[in-house]
Amino acid sequence: MHSSFPRKVKIVGTLGPASKTVEQIEKLIRAGLDIARLNFSHGDHEFHRGLIANVREASKRAGRPVAIMQDLQGPKIRAGKLPGGSIELKTGDKVVLFPEGETPKKGGKGRLEVPISAEIAMAVTTPAKVGNRVLFDDGKIATRILEIAAPEMVVEVEVGGVLTNNKGMNLPGTPLTIPCLTEKDIVDLEFGLSMGVDAVALSFVRTADDIEDLRARMKKKTDNPPLIVAKIEREEAVTYMDSIIEVTDGLLVARGDMAVEIGAERVPTVQKRLIHACNQLGVPVITATQMLESMVGSPTPTRAEASDVANAVFDGTDAVMLSAESASGQYPVVAVETMARIILESERSKELYSAGGHVVMPMAGSVVESIEFSASRIATHTGSVAIAVITHSGVAAKSLAKYRPEIPIIAFTENDEVVRRLLFTWGIRSMKIPQIVPTDDIFAVVERVLAEHKLAEPEDLIVITAGIPTLRRGTTNMIKVHRVGASSQSPRPGRSI
Repeated sequence: MHSSFPRKVKIVGTLGPASKTVEQIEKLIRAGLDIARLNFSHGDHEFHRGLIANVREASKRAGRPVAIMQDLQGPKIRAGKLPGGSIELKTGDKVVLFPEGETPKKGGKGRLEVPISAEIAMAVTTPAKVGNRVLFDDGKIATRILEIAAPEMVVEVEVGGVLTNNKGMNLPGTPLTIPCLTEKDIVDLEFGLSMGVDAVALSFVRTADDIEDLRARMKKKTDNPPLIVAKIEREEAVTYMDSIIEVTDGLLVARGDMAVEIGAERVPTVQKRLIHACNQLGVPVITATQMLESMVGSPTPTRAEASDVANAVFDGTDAVMLSAESASGQYPVVAVETMARIILESERSKELYSAGGHVVMPMAGSVVESIEFSASRIATHTGSVAIAVITHSGVAAKSLAKYRPEIPIIAFTENDEVVRRLLFTWGIRSMKIPQIVPTDDIFAVVERVLAEHKLAEPEDLIVITAGIPTLRRGTTNMIKVHRVGASSQSPRPGRSI
């Protein structure tokens, strides 16, 4: 049965100009897309409203659930608009950075003038210190601070280049106090909640407080808030990763800004530490940025890119992400197909998983974790073809995935939102079933659905976990090793179990 089960690591694809129609998105889904990322740094609400409608329609046509992740822009620290659109900065040049729309007080004396976004000028210059670095355009242009007179500062160019309008700025080593959620983000968040997105990715997270603040805002608007995915890209977030992982629903290793903030040489080790820490707590983790970057313009990846995706799989990531490759590249469908093939090939080599060296244990005192841990062991020892998890909230299925069983995990739930949200977690395939009532023979339901999907045949063994007899939320208390075809002899839930 294993060969018919799809890959366990999920694929996130960013939608954009190359992937916005129902037809284009349906092709991506059939190629292997599990989660559609909507980047709110680009496009207005009407554009995203259309994308969301198209994802849902394409999902229906393809007959596969797809989750929608809203990625908030966050406080993008940028240079402003330059006279003529660009300026050449040479090594040794002195440059005054000043709030856009104002006249620089520190100008003159042969200094070049570069406006920076007015809303962040005070927040950037106040915590900065002389000697700290200021980088532009993903670190391509490097400067060091000579003088500070908030909201202005004077920097000296160490690595020059041509700076163009609105390029990003990074201040590695400067603890910025800018809140994670900008006014734009708050408006975008309300839109996302109204559209029923499945997850919200929070940019430039610093501490666990940023996650708690977003959760509190969402709870005021909805009883069933989407998942929160914390994007780790700032140095502070790396420092406080453990407390962030404890309170977030998911993590995104945003290697682009992270490389500029902490240095590209540190990214691989930080990536491994983040994935390992998430695996230990059963928190889904997405590895992102430039995974198949050359496929923006080429139908094949480089060897290094194929290795990068494979190594993320070996590290234990729950999902891998495409950005420009699927949003604006020339080969979006081929990029998804390529990623799926690399994942499948990597998953065949179980012995290479570094996560295999660390035994993940159930949380002390947790009934559901103990049951799912035991279910994964029992399924392996008995040669079962699947582990069926009857779950209302998805918690039981996520708990099982934490132990990375080789046997397919099938989550049975009556809730469409849970079906989609489980797409963020390694190895889970969800099946929508009608609401279960205590008089149902759940074993017969499980058998029928697995047979329909060709995941089990008569005489196969399956392991089933559920809450008996009430089937209420949060009551997982039972493991059954069930032989397919034996359900007519099975006791019904609610009677003597």
